Amino acid sequence: MKKYRKPSQVISPLDIPAQTPIRTRSAGVLSSSDLAMHDADGTALAFDPMQQGWVRADCEDDLTLAPAISFDTIEPKPRAKMNADLIPLQPQYLLRAWGTSDLETYKALLDDPEVWHFMPEDYPNPLSDDMAMALIELSNASNHHQVYAIIRDGDVVGQVRLEYDVEQDNPSSAEISFWIGRPYWDKGIGRDVVKLFTTRSLRDNPWLTSLIARVHEENAKSMKALRNAGYVVEGTDPKRANWLKLRLKRDDTGL
Repeated sequence: MKKYRKPSQVISPLDIPAQTPIRTRSAGVLSSSDLAMHDADGTALAFDPMQQGWVRADCEDDLTLAPAISFDTIEPKPRAKMNADLIPLQPQYLLRAWGTSDLETYKALLDDPEVWHFMPEDYPNPLSDDMAMALIELSNASNHHQVYAIIRDGDVVGQVRLEYDVEQDNPSSAEISFWIGRPYWDKGIGRDVVKLFTTRSLRDNPWLTSLIARVHEENAKSMKALRNAGYVVEGTDPKRANWLKLRLKRDDTGL
């Protein structure tokens, strides 16, 4: 897990009363009400990439069969490196890494319950500065994933992500995901970005044999964008109720 602490908050075992039960990581990610409570009382949090949500930083890590991502692990695959420069997808669309100077823009786009409606995590209600900065830092913390801000005609409009090591029995697959800020909905951005980023990801990572995506069964717009790019529904997602898993095979793309 990638941990962060507020500058004024340093937790040691001596700070925790002996009678206070320590929440285990396997208990799952924190709910939106828990996040609001912990943000108010200054509890240090950690983002759990495996469960795609927030947990207490002092939780007992009991998931030994499914360890958290180590950000210091040397990757066995020749993965495309994050690029700090602008990456053209086409003249209208550019990608770049998030930076600390993006905090206000990032929050303006993401601190919206409607944007979180079809995400696997709960809306933190609200998204605090500390939490937003932690997510920005996490996005650049490892080559376990590539996370980019989407720029359309000069405006930052959302995010796209390519994540590796998503299927235990298929190391040659990766997962794409994206979100778009509400002011930029219904402009065809998701459709364009999924198609362009899919092509870019396969070309930059020639060892990948397929890409997957997970979509809530009621998220018709994202489903349409993915199917337009060639993704095919494979079945229900075993990790999440009411979610579907889609796949695009390299052999079906001609790349």
